[in-house]
Amino acid sequence: MKRIFNLGIPVLLAALATGVEAQTNQVRIIDHLMDESRISSPRSKPVEYVMLHFSSDVVAHPEAPYDLDRVIATYAGKASANYLIDREGNVYRLVKENRVAWHAGKGVLPWAPYHTNTLNSYSIGIEMMSVSTWNDMKIFMSKAIYDKVAKKDIGYTDAQYKSLNLLLTDIRSRCPLVKMDRHNIIAHSTYAPGRRSDPGVLFDWTRIGLPAELPND
Repeated sequence: MKRIFNLGIPVLLAALATGVEAQTNQVRIIDHLMDESRISSPRSKPVEYVMLHFSSDVVAHPEAPYDLDRVIATYAGKASANYLIDREGNVYRLVKENRVAWHAGKGVLPWAPYHTNTLNSYSIGIEMMSVSTWNDMKIFMSKAIYDKVAKKDIGYTDAQYKSLNLLLTDIRSRCPLVKMDRHNIIAHSTYAPGRRSDPGVLFDWTRIGLPAELPND
């Protein structure tokens, strides 16, 4: 018994270490569901895209733009997203994937014109709590408001990139049509230039393993 016990301790420790490592490589999703009957519809099309956005309550609260419920309230009952990632990397499920979130609006992808104004039905929307540069944000607010934002609240956090990577892996495990490229993982600004600027120039695409620039083809 003693011999087995001594051999078992390293094995047990290794198993525990492996378990902890495996756990940290899994995305933890917190349900914070919106009223799906009001801001989503049943999904009937396959998911082909993931669209990335930024969110904040910066216009009303530039000194504290990332209160969870206030950020969600900015959707004003007319918009929604499937997921929201806060500054600490917490991932909130707002609309289940079996429902269409209303996050894309009107627009067109140059390489997929057949999805003009219909991308909600073919995509999953991920919001990230962030404020971008003044050039990106000026379509939403005045310079006086933007200047009240603390430097620490501008851009994205390491925790957000880590959670986004895990969430994308999780989504793609269920949605094989979502390829890991800039044609399937897309910016809202690519779909709706002029109307939207998110996720903005401060979002580092290389942190999720994608090229910084869109391919030419």
